[in-house]
Amino acid sequence: MIKKLEKELKKLNIKRGKLSKSLSKQNKKTLSATQFELLKEQKQAMAKYAKVLKLRIKDLKEAK
Repeated sequence: MIKKLEKELKKLNIKRGKLSKSLSKQNKKTLSATQFELLKEQKQAMAKYAKVLKLRIKDLKEAK
């Protein structure tokens, strides 16, 4: 279970990094304001999800 969660976290962090990079390169001409704001919301949700995964992994490791 821990390995599965760690793998999921790793994939999520890669996607978060790509999104962050993409957002830093975007400007108002390439994305609508709505799309830009939605992507920022998505990035925040991914960060929260990553935090929860980390907490689950920590909890499982401590339970051993």
